[in-house]
Amino acid sequence: MDNETREQIALIRYKLISPVLAEPGRVQNEYFRSQAAKHHEFPRYGNRKIKISTLKSWLKAYRKHGFEGLKPKVRNDKGRPRKAGPQLMDAIRVQCKAYPYITAKKLHEMLSQKGLIGDPPIHYNTLLRIVKEEQLLTFGNKRRDVRTSFETDHVNCLWIGDFMHGPLVTINRKMHKAILCAIIDDHSRMIVGHAFASTETVLSLTLVLKDAFLAFGFPERLYVDNGASFSSDFLAKTCALSGISLIHSKPYDSPSRGKIERFFRTIRDRFLSSLTEKLTLEELNAAFDIWLHDDYHHKLHTGIDERPIDRYHRSVSHTNITRPAKAELDEIFLARYERVVNNDSTISFKGNIFEVPTAYIRQRVDVRHPVDADQELYLYDKDIRVCRLKFVDKRQNARTFKPHQAQATISYAREKVQK
Repeated sequence: MDNETREQIALIRYKLISPVLAEPGRVQNEYFRSQAAKHHEFPRYGNRKIKISTLKSWLKAYRKHGFEGLKPKVRNDKGRPRKAGPQLMDAIRVQCKAYPYITAKKLHEMLSQKGLIGDPPIHYNTLLRIVKEEQLLTFGNKRRDVRTSFETDHVNCLWIGDFMHGPLVTINRKMHKAILCAIIDDHSRMIVGHAFASTETVLSLTLVLKDAFLAFGFPERLYVDNGASFSSDFLAKTCALSGISLIHSKPYDSPSRGKIERFFRTIRDRFLSSLTEKLTLEELNAAFDIWLHDDYHHKLHTGIDERPIDRYHRSVSHTNITRPAKAELDEIFLARYERVVNNDSTISFKGNIFEVPTAYIRQRVDVRHPVDADQELYLYDKDIRVCRLKFVDKRQNARTFKPHQAQATISYAREKVQK
């Protein structure tokens, strides 16, 4: 109870006894009997009746100690229940610290089972009040930054991918920031896919994934963040066609991808720090590939207490690896679009005009191309490849042009107009 509340209570008590402060005992008794029959509103205590003996004790306290005598007394054991001694309070705090997410009922049972409930035993309601006042339990508000160390059982069970901004490199005589796309295998800590590029795009990610799938097979899960490349429909469709579970971490939760983040720190400490001159993008990728083979994969990894290459080979020997053929990967990594064929059997695609078989005039068609070669365009019908589309060659079309076909078309148009 704070001092302000104690003063308000004392003031109400004074108002009740003040009319008979100077009156004789008989008048006091009659007045107190009339007040005892009524209800009075008090802060904290609420609406309640007051006994005659209580009113007399207030009058006696006021005459002896003045206004201070009317204030509620402060308990000597303020801050803890009367039945909860120091040892019991320590036991409660220790158990709450060790198990912050349990309920008060479960805590009461645990204390009872361990013989820490006190003598006489503390009541459940008292324990509930203690943990609420001292905020010893979270009551369901579980910490969101708590995470436990984990490791998958075998290789290709979980891959973790991310981008890292690297050094400046020379590209076409201009300086650009190199951005590394890397994928790490959770079990072995092997880097299964990697490449420096000038952009952080779906194309950069696709090239790394395609090489990783071809060399190491399909993973069961791919764990990435919520960046634009990782959230693209193209990556989702690729994983769907490959039978891979695509998992995104929570936004702004880089610690959840701690293994790849720790690898990026290793790159900065042991690879980038050794670079003394500006490199081209090709030279940087070649140097990084050598460093992975000679340094990272063949040195003791403190997280697994062995070399990544050794753990990978030991695990892969008794793990079923799904290795796709190159033709299958080429089919999976195709960008898909829809176009409507014009009356002259052509479609427009990224600024170019392509010829389409005449059977598809005025139809919506499915066209696809490798993500790294948008000029290599293919026509698909019901997921079956029909042909590769070619650029429109007007001169070649002129050579095969037949005048009687044009004359027939003109005649047909004139007849239609006359009708």
